[in-house]
Amino acid sequence: MNQLKSTKRKEKISWLTGVLFLLLLGSGVASIYFLFQINNEFKVVLKHEIPITEMISRITVHKLEQTSWLERALRYAEIAARGQQNDEENTRLLNEAKAKFKEFSAKVSEEIDNASNMSTEAQKLAQAEGMRNELRSVEGSLISIREEYADYINHVNELFALFVNGKLSDAEKVANETEKIEKHFNQRLESLLFESENNTRRSLTSIGEREGKATIFAAMIISIALLFTVVTLFLNSIYFSSRKVRASRYGRNQNNT
Repeated sequence: MNQLKSTKRKEKISWLTGVLFLLLLGSGVASIYFLFQINNEFKVVLKHEIPITEMISRITVHKLEQTSWLERALRYAEIAARGQQNDEENTRLLNEAKAKFKEFSAKVSEEIDNASNMSTEAQKLAQAEGMRNELRSVEGSLISIREEYADYINHVNELFALFVNGKLSDAEKVANETEKIEKHFNQRLESLLFESENNTRRSLTSIGEREGKATIFAAMIISIALLFTVVTLFLNSIYFSSRKVRASRYGRNQNNT
């Protein structure tokens, strides 16, 4: 009879030990999974989202510099078209301003393409659906901005051609259209920069929250495992204490007989 009770007790202890092992195993697997996700998202933010924001910021700066050179070029072109100062110095300044404008056109176009490619690559690496949607939105805006920028460059080239041909009236109309296109483009660019910055902040906040939740989850599992351990040790101590008491009583009864 005592042997049967002992066997049952051992089975209970083995069952509790198994549950404890599964809890610890589950805690380890879940922690590794959450940490892998957090690490992945952090890499996407560090290697892609932040560089995309920096690239858009550079596009904004270069576009402002390009606008400055365009204003100079148009001033010199208008002077030449009106015949007010058709000398070598004005021609030199005009060519210099046009060359700078063209230089910044190449920079801005290249940076828009780079930012778009970075966004596409980041979408492949991102695991969180929310992060992928944000990156997809940024990529769509970059594609739209690239088309607007190409239209803006075409209008500027047309404007220069009109000044060269002395068509000042037509040049004024195209200049007004170009100004509207540029204004809309700059607004879109500023909006995209703001969106990209917000995406980065949200991603970092999300990573912090997920890390906190993962820590709480792991702490809860470990606490439950510790509770099972304490219960198991407590039950074992009661079991062995009761066995000692029964053994002591049995010994005294044997001595009395």
